Amino acid sequence: MDRNIGAKVKHYRELRKLTQKELAAQLQTSGCDLTETMVGQIEIGYRATSIFEIDKLAEVLRVDYNALFAQDE
Repeated sequence: MDRNIGAKVKHYRELRKLTQKELAAQLQTSGCDLTETMVGQIEIGYRATSIFEIDKLAEVLRVDYNALFAQDE
């Protein structure tokens, strides 16, 4: 079992039919200064995320905060 937040971000981003660039733009509009490159790094697990960033990701992706922490089976 794994808690891969980056994979979940990618899943929900694709579910919402957003590009990394579009997601980054929406995050920046809501006060979270993540760039397209940073979103990509989060998705592949190369960059750690802060609680603030996770909160904003959940808000913009319109998912429950806990959905990003759920264990994969």
